[in-house]
Amino acid sequence: MQLDKNVETIGEVELVAFMQGPLADGSGLLIDARTEEWHERGTIPGSINIPFNQLNPEQGADELTLEDALARLGVRETEKGRGFSAAKQLVLWCNGPWCGQSPTAIKGLLSVGYPPGKIKYYRGGMQLWRIFGLPVVSPDGRLLDN
Repeated sequence: MQLDKNVETIGEVELVAFMQGPLADGSGLLIDARTEEWHERGTIPGSINIPFNQLNPEQGADELTLEDALARLGVRETEKGRGFSAAKQLVLWCNGPWCGQSPTAIKGLLSVGYPPGKIKYYRGGMQLWRIFGLPVVSPDGRLLDN
């Protein structure tokens, strides 16, 4: 249930609140941490796709790929290394409670110093999102049948 004592695991109600708050005002990002093939099958509205292996050095993310992904999250290079002062609030999700993609991404973010208080984990993922009949969209934003 909990990946790290400092990373909050959330449910659907908290995710919708995040979508209406930090995601809507631009201070947060909703990250579909699944591979591109999974993302193409449908995603949670407002999500951006950053596959888990691009956020975790132990999964093969080279320095350039990792830095590019971190820049999308608001991390900036400073004279002293990575600067997290402008880092966005994040919710990461994947296929469901059985899937290890978003947990792997979160562990990778923590390993490079991303502030754990700015990361949330939607454990239910696409599996529970669909079970509850919530909207699913294609990567270009078209509403898909559940």
